[in-house]
Amino acid sequence: MNAEANTFFSSLVLAVDPIAINLLSTYKPFLVFLTVLPYAWVISTVIEQDCRKRRLKPDLWSAIGLGAMALGIATVLLTPWFWLGWPLQFAMYLAVPYAYWKFRDARVEESERFNLFSERLARFQAKRRTKRAFEEVTAAFGDSKGRFQTPPTKDAPDFETHLNAERMLVPSLPANASRVELVPMGDTVTTVQTVDTVKSRRETYAREAAVRLVDFFKVAAGLDVKERRKRQTAALHMKVGESTLKFALTTWGATAGQSIRLEFDREKQLTMEFDKTGILPIQTQTLTEALEGATGGVVLLLAPAGHGLTTLGYSILGRHNPYTTDIKTIERTVERRLEGVTQAAWVPGEAANDYATTLQSIVRRGPDVMLVSDLTDPGTGPILVNTNSKNTLFYVLLPTDSPIVAISAYIKAVGDAKAAVGALRAVVSQRLVRKLCVECRQPFQASADQAKRLGGAAGTTLQLHRASGQVQMKNEVVECPTCQGVGFSGLCGVLEVIRPDDRARELMIASDVAGAYQQMRRAFRSPLAQECALLKVRVGDSSLEEIARVFAPKAAPAANAAAGATAPPPPPTQSTSPEKQPR
Repeated sequence: MNAEANTFFSSLVLAVDPIAINLLSTYKPFLVFLTVLPYAWVISTVIEQDCRKRRLKPDLWSAIGLGAMALGIATVLLTPWFWLGWPLQFAMYLAVPYAYWKFRDARVEESERFNLFSERLARFQAKRRTKRAFEEVTAAFGDSKGRFQTPPTKDAPDFETHLNAERMLVPSLPANASRVELVPMGDTVTTVQTVDTVKSRRETYAREAAVRLVDFFKVAAGLDVKERRKRQTAALHMKVGESTLKFALTTWGATAGQSIRLEFDREKQLTMEFDKTGILPIQTQTLTEALEGATGGVVLLLAPAGHGLTTLGYSILGRHNPYTTDIKTIERTVERRLEGVTQAAWVPGEAANDYATTLQSIVRRGPDVMLVSDLTDPGTGPILVNTNSKNTLFYVLLPTDSPIVAISAYIKAVGDAKAAVGALRAVVSQRLVRKLCVECRQPFQASADQAKRLGGAAGTTLQLHRASGQVQMKNEVVECPTCQGVGFSGLCGVLEVIRPDDRARELMIASDVAGAYQQMRRAFRSPLAQECALLKVRVGDSSLEEIARVFAPKAAPAANAAAGATAPPPPPTQSTSPEKQPR
């Protein structure tokens, strides 16, 4: 019996010994804890939230994660040698996130695949740092030369104005606003914020407080405080903690009062390569063929207000090499300096000559390419087609959303239909639609009617997406931190490119611009802007509701007042006639 007892006791010691050795150490349990803690956070927060949001079998991955956790702990406790058991535990904890990574990337779109060096993650972290800094530190404002004002103390006279300046700008940063304005409205002044072309009202100030706020920004940016009528522009910097933000500040006055506009990172907004605007390959081909072998001519560039007309003009100039091509511009305001391009600013009331005379003097220098920002001044149109301009290619900006309206306005400005039509090379129009937030967009199966309108084959299912603005974290539905609950984040362009053939030119000379527009579309199979927009819906970049909002027909003011807020109409089908298309 003693021999059997000794044998049993020895076996028991051998079984318990690895646990005793591993746990009685002063640092080994600490190493095990440091391994388990981050792994538990990854599987309970990162992996669980991601797989629930994308419906990638969250219950299965929770079970796998917990099972691997238990197995890892058992491995390190039961392995006789700690320096073998602990690395095995560490390897198990790395294997689960790696397996989920591969499982996830095989089932999501390429744009959503995980990237260890994701720029989106870096931007998100920078935004969090900036937001945290705003919550803790008072901002300092300064001019373009880095001369910052010292934030006032609480008992200073301008302390409340300083706080209003922060209240005006700070909420716009996490909302990804592109512009914040102070707009006089009756007896008060309202803050208007623009996020992805959509405006919304915020705080309202009394006129006296608004005047002090405008003057505060003027002083910080180094502008003339006494000048309350003329337009003034400057760069304004705001420093918060270690972050410095740049704004393009513009002020002007009218009988209603002073207004101020602050645009976030304006230079970045105006910087876009032409092939990144959203143009389709068939549209690029149409434009290339229109300009190939042509000497001089006119290209009309269109976009409604707030839909990136200036950015479109700058991006299309980027198709030309500024070091082998003489490129010049004439602009009301030079929004961004282009490398190798000679840019002239024509400011009403300040220029020595009128717009047309200034344009004529530039054209006489014989530029190869020229951007013209305005066609409304008398005498401007004929300069585009006279004999001195025959070797210059003009890109003309027109703030409208209708090619028919733009062509008619161009012909009227020139005054000679035959000369105007003979010089016309192409028309490029653009609208901006909001992109669905990839973090919270919700997939759904398109109905038969929706699939048909989107070009889906009969009998096949088509997956679309809609805006949500909410994500599920653990067992709670919360506002999406990426889009701030809006459901959209960022913009994408939808373009329409047409070029005239001989028949279209005949129709335009005969004043049938609508017929010429249809002829241009048929002759070169140019897709409508609406068709390009619906393609964005099909690939998941935007939603049907957003396309309906952007392309909704403009109702008369009286009709709007009577109807009030109504649901947007459905997007137009391909069979819509030009007279009925929302332009």
